[in-house]
Amino acid sequence: MSKIVIKVGSNLLVDSSGNINKKYVIELAGKISELYSQSNQVVLVSSGAKASGYAYLKYQLNQDSDLYLKQALCAVGQVQLMKLYESAFDFFNLKIAQLLLTRDVFSNRKRFLNLRNTLIGLIEMGIIPIVNENDTVATDEIMFGDNDILASMFAIGWNADFLILLTSIDGVIDETGSVVKIFDEKVKLQNLEKSNWGSGGIETKIEAAKKASKAGIKTCICNGKKLENIMEFVKNGIPYSGTVFKPKNSKHLKARKTWIGMLSNVKGKVYINSGAEQAIKNGKSLLPVGVIKIEGDFKTGDIVEILGQNDNIIGRGIINLDSSKAQKILGLKTEELKKILGEEMSKVFIHRDNMWLEEFD
Repeated sequence: MSKIVIKVGSNLLVDSSGNINKKYVIELAGKISELYSQSNQVVLVSSGAKASGYAYLKYQLNQDSDLYLKQALCAVGQVQLMKLYESAFDFFNLKIAQLLLTRDVFSNRKRFLNLRNTLIGLIEMGIIPIVNENDTVATDEIMFGDNDILASMFAIGWNADFLILLTSIDGVIDETGSVVKIFDEKVKLQNLEKSNWGSGGIETKIEAAKKASKAGIKTCICNGKKLENIMEFVKNGIPYSGTVFKPKNSKHLKARKTWIGMLSNVKGKVYINSGAEQAIKNGKSLLPVGVIKIEGDFKTGDIVEILGQNDNIIGRGIINLDSSKAQKILGLKTEELKKILGEEMSKVFIHRDNMWLEEFD
């Protein structure tokens, strides 16, 4: 049994006349039904709300249209999109649920855990979750920017085994026009335009795929017009037409460490000396004596970035004190802390159990 996240974009869902392609949606539902019948757990991340709204209302927006009009069109379209998915999955005796998310659902630990619990409930009930960004309320601060990033973050947060990013081309294309079968950072890529309906391009898909593979998830970008790619990738590890991103870790990271390192929202920065850098790489906690300076306005329990002397990012961690207190004890030894602050407090800046390191985790 595997946990599989499939992302489908608007350019695959919309036909040449600008309407949602019902035949394609039914075929996609059939492939997901096939995976489900083999005891896999499947989540579908789907774009298409704006396109569905356009098809339903025949209301044309342009690039200069106000945000409230775009959000209103998405509000109308999301209903139509889910009605279509409900009908499609009903052919295969499957029920669906809708999850509309914004980025802060992942960065806020409590809301993130609530999402995981809801997902556990849906899976136990045998329901297929369909995920989309909540376009009607999203602002720049809480937007994913593209559903490829949402799919990647969802896969990481769910601890998925597979992430499949469906696109309208055969995968990542190099400068010679050939499909890159196994992604390599050194390969020079062809510059491709964004799709007509989608908000992202191949660069966004590559960014999303790299994040997921770093978390130990088997990931591919493949041609969604050939839906047999889905089963082929899950069964044999490589699609008929697509690009595979090999996992950077042989096994999944622990859920808490994954959230700290890849999903949380950074509120400040902590710069450390070489001695402290070596100590935390050896599995030690970060002590005040090793901290050179701090940046940002953070509170106890916030996530901060840890940087070395060359301003290289070493990792992230949950800070044990707010920025005002942290500023007072930079470089101090443990026995000096109480004398400076006049109160009992944690003896460590960041505990090892609450730390994610870029190189090791």
